[in-house]
Amino acid sequence: MKRRVSIQRAFILMLAATSWASVGVAFEPPRLREEVPTDACTHVGRIISIQGEVQLKRQTWAAYHPTAIGAELCLGDWLQPTFRARVTVQCADPTQNLWTVPNGKASGASEGCRPPNPPSPALTRPITPTRDPLASGTSDIIGPSNTWLLNDRPTLRWVPVAGVTSYVVRVTGPWVKWVREVNNATHIVYPGQPPLKPVEEGYLLTVEADNGEVARTTFGLLDQKKATLVKAAAKQITGQKLNADEKNLALVELYIGQGLIAEATELLEAAVARGSQTAAIYYILGNLYSQVELFLHAERNYLKAAKLATTAKDTEGQAAAAARLGEIYTVLGKSDQANHWLKEAKEGYQALGKP
Repeated sequence: MKRRVSIQRAFILMLAATSWASVGVAFEPPRLREEVPTDACTHVGRIISIQGEVQLKRQTWAAYHPTAIGAELCLGDWLQPTFRARVTVQCADPTQNLWTVPNGKASGASEGCRPPNPPSPALTRPITPTRDPLASGTSDIIGPSNTWLLNDRPTLRWVPVAGVTSYVVRVTGPWVKWVREVNNATHIVYPGQPPLKPVEEGYLLTVEADNGEVARTTFGLLDQKKATLVKAAAKQITGQKLNADEKNLALVELYIGQGLIAEATELLEAAVARGSQTAAIYYILGNLYSQVELFLHAERNYLKAAKLATTAKDTEGQAAAAARLGEIYTVLGKSDQANHWLKEAKEGYQALGKP
């Protein structure tokens, strides 16, 4: 696999431009696919905790509907918790953190969370692979990929290639030219020497398998001012009386909003390994995997999200996961499965009263 890579301005612009239901490019879907309603969302936050009952009304919905932990909030959305219910939202603006929604009345999302500047990245851009998703004998980089980092000693990870036992891993950039050979493993921790710094050009990560195939991606360190802000916000979140999934969703909201995709992915993977039963955990992780073209990883998580959302009777969660599965199966050339899930998505959105 050969990937075209730009590690200067394009990388900076991509990250700068970078929700249980929501990174955007124009895309003409294959004709075999059914149309599924999508709506622009000015992302302002995410529900991280619900005690009691709460209903959500989006701008395009005809009425209020029950919602679930992990639902993203857009400008123009309204929340209506029942009396004595407690609903907590992690705002996308890192200077706001948590908002406890007033109970017993309807509140606009903008009353508690202002839109962040710059805007938060969307995570449901159409899935448009840059290579053959069914190609074998190639390696994919799991991370860090197209992301900012807080950690200057990241774990470099990639997908194993069948029949390959040796990989050459390189990190290159300003004042850095680091190379290691890795045998019988698919990860290595960058040792911190030479030190990585928040340079404008970012760094190029290359993984070369012993069959000659090469995977490349880019990453960079968040500048000191932003890193200090994010660390302070993360400290405040971890000090709250929240359970593990609630804290993870709050931190993931914070990290994704600042382009810290690798940190968000690692948190979600840890939650999955712990056996989380929160559908949004799997849905968001599926979105992050799909953006780096790890389609089988994404499929597995979307399927789990769909199952958990069905159990929770979360219509929007079911529809969102179904829509993404439809895209994944289209990319994988499985038209019957694609049409099945896209039909499920369409029916779900229609039940929500979307036009």
